[in-house]
Amino acid sequence: MPKATTVPRIPGSMRQQVKLLADLRNQFGADVRDWKLALLEALAGRDILDPRLLLEYHEALLFIRVYPDNREIFDLVRQECDRFAVRVRLLRDNDPEAAAGLDEEALPETTVSYRYDHTTIVELVKWFGNALEIQWEEYEDTEKLDALLPLLSAWPESDGLDLAPVSTEEWVELARGRDQTGLQWLLASLDRLKVPYLARRQLYDGLELPVAWQLGDTPACRTHARVAGGEPFFHGEALLRKMKRFDREVKRPLERISHASPATARSLIKTIRCALAVRHRGLYPVEYASLDEVVVASCNRGYQLVLFGMKPEYRLPIESDYASLIVKNGYVIGYGVGAILFDQCEIAINIFDTWRGGEAAYIFSQYLRVFHQHFGCTRFRMERYQVGYENDEGLKSGSFWFYRKLGFISEAPDVRALAEKEMAKIKAKSGYRTPIATLKKLAVSDMYYTMKGSPGKPGQVFPLTGLSLAVTKLIGERFGGDRRRALADSAEELGRTLGCRHREQWPAAERLWFERLAPAFSLIPGLAKWASTDKQDLVALIRAKGQPRESRFVRLLTANQKIGRALERAAGQG
Repeated sequence: MPKATTVPRIPGSMRQQVKLLADLRNQFGADVRDWKLALLEALAGRDILDPRLLLEYHEALLFIRVYPDNREIFDLVRQECDRFAVRVRLLRDNDPEAAAGLDEEALPETTVSYRYDHTTIVELVKWFGNALEIQWEEYEDTEKLDALLPLLSAWPESDGLDLAPVSTEEWVELARGRDQTGLQWLLASLDRLKVPYLARRQLYDGLELPVAWQLGDTPACRTHARVAGGEPFFHGEALLRKMKRFDREVKRPLERISHASPATARSLIKTIRCALAVRHRGLYPVEYASLDEVVVASCNRGYQLVLFGMKPEYRLPIESDYASLIVKNGYVIGYGVGAILFDQCEIAINIFDTWRGGEAAYIFSQYLRVFHQHFGCTRFRMERYQVGYENDEGLKSGSFWFYRKLGFISEAPDVRALAEKEMAKIKAKSGYRTPIATLKKLAVSDMYYTMKGSPGKPGQVFPLTGLSLAVTKLIGERFGGDRRRALADSAEELGRTLGCRHREQWPAAERLWFERLAPAFSLIPGLAKWASTDKQDLVALIRAKGQPRESRFVRLLTANQKIGRALERAAGQG
């Protein structure tokens, strides 16, 4: 850190100023605060015409915006972020070729390009209209689109498609009309086909269509990816990098957790979709997020965790899949997923690169805290990719030891033994670092974390594939492979067994899930002999899968050990 003075003497070179600000972004204290303020004030009045330097400045601003020292720095950084489009336009006007180097960085006035899936592109076009268009120069193999166009055209156009000396791009330009882009025409034409939604989705996804998205100065830019929140949390002291009592923090009651209003839910769904799309990412629960189940949890230190449940018709059969948005001081800094089954949650978290070096351990504690408090999860699993398996970034960052120090344990006994040996070396030799080759061996196993007092067995995994294969076997042997008949007949039989009358009066989604789950639950041995109260519990569980908020299904399944054991026996038939 530069030597402290009453009035910091900042470097004269703009490059040095940006580099120094980047170096100081995650340091705190009175002296550092004065330096940050002086650097921000100096850079606010200077034009940055080097694209790499401008990007470095941008990343430093976003980090400080999320982890501000005080109100003065917070306001100054906010102003710089709000006017960042001006800087990018200036660079583009001065050197268009150099400015093109910022494309794919998701800054204001830049372009991102990607082959988005159908569910994502439909929403993006709905929100941003003609800012998205087919990237013809990147679409060299148009044969798949050529094969689809006859389905979208009128019969008299056939000769033009087959014989006219025009390219696919030129034909679409002719076909689209004046008031829409080629992409808008294509999506609208697919909508007009008299085929189910899933078929339209498959048709579009099969095209593998490259799309260019002109971001403009919209909230989709990384610079403006914010949500409404309260007062910012200021970091007058060092960041909280270690968690001494991780288990206690996870158990600590949340300050506030509530379902978002429909308007807020709609805005938050748009926010997470854009945050993922500009980074070329997607999550299944986000694609089918439900307005009825967007949950906002307020944590400490300016953090919020937003959970996204799914629309009933797209939910997983037995698991419950939730996406999450990680917010700090109103900024979107990461995302995650949690797949819940009984009291166990399989988790994955990603903090965006800009905010690496922040409060990772604390964020992780809040993630588990929300899933524990809201759903009752007491066991957490993490796939080995998260700790470095076939993941070079995870290996280099020492992900295994990060999670190990929080209390996660490898499922494989030989990996646990190796971890103990490495821990002994770390304690015995100051400065010892586990070699990459050893980290690769430590990363071959999934890891789990079991809270004290958990009713579940540490590391135990429900055989989902066994249950699925048992259903496949049932349909093949009993129904000759006729899945439609299997669902209908199984539902009728299960309805009689459980005493379900007047199912036709249930909401459509509950009827759908009763039919979908009937083959699986019909495999439960001795179900007909269950007590009436146990049968009623099972009916309530199945209906909960189709209700607006899937969290009720999660809690009912977690609480009912009889159903859990019965499903395990059914899975054994696979």
